[in-house]
Amino acid sequence: MCPAATCATEPADLADWAEVALRVPLAYARRGVSLAQAALAGARRFEELRHYPARDAVDAVHGTRFYYHAHGGSQRWPGQTPPEHGHFHLFWDGPEAGQHVHLVALALDARGQPLRWFTTNRWVTAGRWCPADELIARLPQFRVALRGGRLAPLARWLTAMVQLFADELANLLRARDAALGPLLRRRSAEAVLEDRRLDVLSHTDAALAPRLRRLGLA
Repeated sequence: MCPAATCATEPADLADWAEVALRVPLAYARRGVSLAQAALAGARRFEELRHYPARDAVDAVHGTRFYYHAHGGSQRWPGQTPPEHGHFHLFWDGPEAGQHVHLVALALDARGQPLRWFTTNRWVTAGRWCPADELIARLPQFRVALRGGRLAPLARWLTAMVQLFADELANLLRARDAALGPLLRRRSAEAVLEDRRLDVLSHTDAALAPRLRRLGLA
């Protein structure tokens, strides 16, 4: 198995991804840093709607990227206990600027514990819209890796989380498309995908320990 949270060896199976998912937060914790703090990329202040890092964390080799941010209090998930601190948005890049595809978002609490996965309508992150089946087919290949720097372990952790929750994410993406289905039969795709009244389309739990138990990896 991977001997350290930041090792570059590609995990061979879910057990190896599970080790990455556990070791990365532990390595940060030993330095007195939570995943939520690490996500701020060294910024001293956490400002709502600002991207962390400012120009996103980009993996040009795998064509992926992510950033972390938070919405205003009224836009955060209602009744969430513990409350959301912020969330990552994960993307595949497209061939040209503005052609990115949003895969999923992952919310954390202030301690850096994963709370929930969720999908959003197109207007939330812009870019291209891809049907669930296309995104699901690409999940096994999702990697986001950075060459060194403070966010490299965090990128590896996000990759591990996607691989460990691949089945849940497949169901989440299908639920996203199912939520839009009735609307698309009555209105144009452009009107539905740009409807500001529709933001979060599906969500599911992201707690790691229960997921590892279900996989027999606890």
